[in-house]
Amino acid sequence: MDKHDDPQEQAPAPPRRVLVTGASGYVGSRLIPRLLDRGYDVIAAVRSPNKLEALEWGARVTAVPMDAADPEQVETAVQGVDAAYYLLHSMDGSGFAEQDVALAQDFGRACAQAGVQRLVYLGGLVPRGDRLSPHLASRLEVEETLRDSGVPVVVALRAGILIGGGSTSFELIRRLVERMPLIPLPGFMRASIQPVAITDALNALVAALEAPLPTTSIDVVGPDVMSYRELVRTYADVAGIKRRFVNMVRVPYLLVSVPATWITGLPGPTVRALVPSLGEDLRGRAGKTQRQLLPSIHDEPLHVTEAYRASLLPEGSGEQALSPADPEWAGGDIVLKRGRRVRTGSGWWTRLLGTHHSISAQRAPIAPPANHATKA
Repeated sequence: MDKHDDPQEQAPAPPRRVLVTGASGYVGSRLIPRLLDRGYDVIAAVRSPNKLEALEWGARVTAVPMDAADPEQVETAVQGVDAAYYLLHSMDGSGFAEQDVALAQDFGRACAQAGVQRLVYLGGLVPRGDRLSPHLASRLEVEETLRDSGVPVVVALRAGILIGGGSTSFELIRRLVERMPLIPLPGFMRASIQPVAITDALNALVAALEAPLPTTSIDVVGPDVMSYRELVRTYADVAGIKRRFVNMVRVPYLLVSVPATWITGLPGPTVRALVPSLGEDLRGRAGKTQRQLLPSIHDEPLHVTEAYRASLLPEGSGEQALSPADPEWAGGDIVLKRGRRVRTGSGWWTRLLGTHHSISAQRAPIAPPANHATKA
């Protein structure tokens, strides 16, 4: 067995000074409060540090400006840190894969030269077979690039589709169901997937920092295996939205991407990059999931229906729900308040023409049920 794949090999004690790249992003903005609550000294790397001022935890971190394409800023950001999270992804333009690899090379090299002891990278599940979508192939290339960087320990977390208010995958489903009374489900959406709640992904990210692991890859998945078609239907059921679904046989990816971009209002390059991955089997490898390799995780992972319900709670109701750090276009027409479905006041037609979740500021935060509470 390759030493990189032996999870029992002992590694140094957990670090205390941690750099989080993409600190204002979907995952980074939820991960940082966890690290702060555990006593870590967090260095938050963002292009514009003033973005963090409005966040509840902004004053508790050391903010550093870091554009991943600026080698000098990268070298400055990694100085004096014990470990770093690499949470950067690009899906803009035809050359995003090459750009991702180049940025990962520069970051890994800077970390190795600065004496960083551990890198934790959040990528995506690797489908079975040799054919990968450009989106997932790029994630794997970045993982391999970081593994070869010279940093002593690199832990790559390969996550399934992330379920949570504000995540691109979740918002894509939310928008399609809310805005389309008749929803076509292409044949490629029969692929088998294993989605994971963002709160469970955060559990894995923290454990990957602290566990005595060597360089390895770990699949981060939820307990449910289903098709993407079932994932969409389940959202409609949980949200209480009656829709008609039409199973279709052969539909080109491009024919799905173009109308999906217009209907959802999500960034075009992002949708075009994601759609081909919907046709790939994305399940965890036997014996290589977070439940088996990260024994410090004691919480049972959320089922899809549980994750959906927690994701539909009002903004500020926990890690699964929308956060003030999420993009303004995130959010939908349905929230769950005390178990009841409530309209946000912006119907599907308004959102079809131009979405903005600023009304969420008017929502009184409601504590989620005990089993959906934020975990530290």
